[in-house]
Amino acid sequence: MNNLKDNNTNIESLLAEIASLKEQLYESNSIVDAIKQGDVDALVVNTNGTPEIYSLETADYTFRLLIEKFGQGALSVSRNGLILYCNDFFSKLVGIPSEKIIGNYIYDYFQNQDHFSAIMEALKYGINTHEIIFKTENYKKTFPAYIAVTDLEPAVLGIGIVITDLTEKKKHEDALIRHQRELEEKINELNRINANLEEFIHVISHDLKEPLRKIVMYSGRINASNLLDLDAKAMHVMKSSALRLNSLVDDLVKYSSHTAQEERTEVNLVDIISEVKDDLEIIISDKKAIIEIGKLPILKASKVQMRQLFSNLISNAIKYSKANIPPVIQIFETNNFESENSKNKDAFLKIQIKDNGIGMEKTHLLKIFTIFQRLHAKNEYSGNGIGLSICKKIMENHSGLITVESQVNEGTTFNLYFPIY
Repeated sequence: MNNLKDNNTNIESLLAEIASLKEQLYESNSIVDAIKQGDVDALVVNTNGTPEIYSLETADYTFRLLIEKFGQGALSVSRNGLILYCNDFFSKLVGIPSEKIIGNYIYDYFQNQDHFSAIMEALKYGINTHEIIFKTENYKKTFPAYIAVTDLEPAVLGIGIVITDLTEKKKHEDALIRHQRELEEKINELNRINANLEEFIHVISHDLKEPLRKIVMYSGRINASNLLDLDAKAMHVMKSSALRLNSLVDDLVKYSSHTAQEERTEVNLVDIISEVKDDLEIIISDKKAIIEIGKLPILKASKVQMRQLFSNLISNAIKYSKANIPPVIQIFETNNFESENSKNKDAFLKIQIKDNGIGMEKTHLLKIFTIFQRLHAKNEYSGNGIGLSICKKIMENHSGLITVESQVNEGTTFNLYFPIY
């Protein structure tokens, strides 16, 4: 009796197990049939020769896990900007828990909310990348971000957005721009130093040349036979030229050290021009030049630069004088501001240097202050074209201005404008 009862129990258990297996088989066959017919998405992976099927649910879980671990912000939003999903990385970027983000609008986190409409409009034309400024927790801070927008239709009614924080990238870009600016400043400083060196070389060659010429010329007259008979004037000229040369060296050392920043002192222009005339004694004598000095002011300026300024202008006037006609050079202060703005009279002192030389064409007037610009062939007139460019630089150093007026065969006038302090 008991055996019969046990057999019946076993049969019922087996029948139930068979029924369960049939149900599982039916379900498996249904899934396989659905996969074959394309009704269900699945991924088939061969592992050691054994095919394994990952259904949509498994793949979706893997995808979600990937998105959550993403090193970029990821959101899905409706077409009107409603946030349907966001990953933890975006939550950290804006400093707000994800559950408080979902249900808000994406443009609430834009610094400029109007950008969302522009992004959606651009998406119609295939433009899906943008740079946006996002606001963070309590909207107190912002961060730049690069966003990539993907239209998920027709598979899903929504928009996918991937957000890349550009904060570090912008820091590197700003650092690069800053370093580039510093490099440009260093290059400009180097160019300035080179230009000053060029000017300094010219100053040396120009200012030292005339005293040396005088020393050489007078020392050439000395020989054993007339050493005792050497006249007092020659000895005086040689001694004063040597002292002048020593003074120039001292000034040039100061000039090379300070250039445009040299300390300003009160400078008597009459005394400056007297020194220049003494330096240029030989060429003034050779050309029989006449230098007429009128009323001139006392300026607060660089003494060495003022001497260089007038030395260049006077020697320039002598150099470009007419053949067989003694050059006449007039230097004076004037109140004639008729050709300038009337306001200049109250803001500047005007000094003119006029000569009766060969003059120049009007088309040449803008060129003469350009460094190394020569208007004549080397076999006609000496010089390297740097003198007048230095004059322009000296006037700029003193917040002033130099202009020129000239007529061919009539002469040239240089106008110096010094600010009134």
